[in-house]
Amino acid sequence: MLKKIAYPYTKRKTTGLFVLVIFASLSLIVVNFYTLRITSAIRAYISGESEYSKSQKDAFLHLSNYTRSWDENYWALFVKEMAVPRGDHLARVALALNSTDESIKKGFLMGGNNPVDFDDMIWLYKKFHTLSFMQKAIKAWEEAGPLINEADSLSSQIHAQIEKSNFTPALQQAYLNSINIITAELSKKERIFANVLGNTARTINNYLFWINVFCIVLILGSLVSYAIIMINRLSKVADELERNNIELTNLNRELDTFVYSASHDLRSPIASLRGLIDVTINEEDPDVTISYLELMNNITESLDFFIIQILDFFKNKRTTINTEKLSLQKLADDAITLVRFMPVACNINITKEINADVLYSDELRMKMILNNLLSNAIKYNDPHKEKRYIKIRTKNVDNRCIIEVEDNGIGIKKEHHQHIFDMFFAMKKTKGSTGLGLYIVKETVQKLHGDIKVVSEINAGSTFIISLPGAQQHQN
Repeated sequence: MLKKIAYPYTKRKTTGLFVLVIFASLSLIVVNFYTLRITSAIRAYISGESEYSKSQKDAFLHLSNYTRSWDENYWALFVKEMAVPRGDHLARVALALNSTDESIKKGFLMGGNNPVDFDDMIWLYKKFHTLSFMQKAIKAWEEAGPLINEADSLSSQIHAQIEKSNFTPALQQAYLNSINIITAELSKKERIFANVLGNTARTINNYLFWINVFCIVLILGSLVSYAIIMINRLSKVADELERNNIELTNLNRELDTFVYSASHDLRSPIASLRGLIDVTINEEDPDVTISYLELMNNITESLDFFIIQILDFFKNKRTTINTEKLSLQKLADDAITLVRFMPVACNINITKEINADVLYSDELRMKMILNNLLSNAIKYNDPHKEKRYIKIRTKNVDNRCIIEVEDNGIGIKKEHHQHIFDMFFAMKKTKGSTGLGLYIVKETVQKLHGDIKVVSEINAGSTFIISLPGAQQHQN
């Protein structure tokens, strides 16, 4: 029977690789999503800082011009530009106090930030404000707050003095010096804030690069592994198909031989039987008729035996192996009982040496093996020997069961040893011989994952030695 193609990989292995690829792909997507969101939020903060820095510098430039010229237009411009730093300060306070998102967004809006970035900016602060890079940026942001308040206080004083027209050159210079000091300090904080966030963005991009490389290598490695498995699988399948094709070719050749030989071996005795029937019909002598009937009986016995062997042949080919605990003592007794009525069997002494009784194997096939070996030993007995015998021996060697069937029959020539297990091979035409017995024995032994060999000399007898697994029960 052709072997079913077995794939040389497990579902667990391919499923594991598939899960790994999915996991790596999802990880890549998730990591990129959150990294891009972090990068986007940091970009928004840096953009806001740029707007903050520009507005702060413009505001203090307008305040300086206002201090020098007392032109109210410069004051209006100062108030307008100063709204941006004030808005960012309000947003930071609202974030620190964990206020509502609406309050925070109101501050960001005043600070000139893009409303599209508000959610990412709030998310970044809330999720990562305890991390070192955010704490450094937040600290610079916090330290700018008092300077903004100081600038508001200073601008209010300048505006009040100008409205009262009580503004001496010395006081004017003092105010300008204070404006320059505050501007310098705010610029310093702005640079710290921008540098921290810039370094953070570069660090995150670096991490993103290596995480992407790792995930891509993981995905490519999994795909390459899967491809190798599939290539090996296809190679194994191709090899198995080739073996099956060879086996199928041999099986077809074997079947052709079987059909030809079986039809010949069936038609010949049937033709003889029909001829005897025709002769018997016209025979008037009772004694001759009886002799014809005996010949007919012998022919039908041979046909029956041949049909039994054909059935054994197909049972071995088609039925699955049913492993169970067997007694070799009982199997030998049953086989001896079955063959004891064969011609000349009563003149042969059949003995047993059962040193290993338990065998885990298929009962039907074990019966085929023993029955064929015993019947074969009886058919090829040596009628010239006064003491004819058949010995059945069993023993265990290295967890295998050894079964030996020895006889002192006519023996087998050396040149026939390699052919006796071939289909329809017979050393000589013997009554009841079909040429199937030893072939069935070999095929059955191989089906049970065992092996068989013969030791024989012409006129000395033959010993068939079978080695089978199953001396001990396999534990799953």
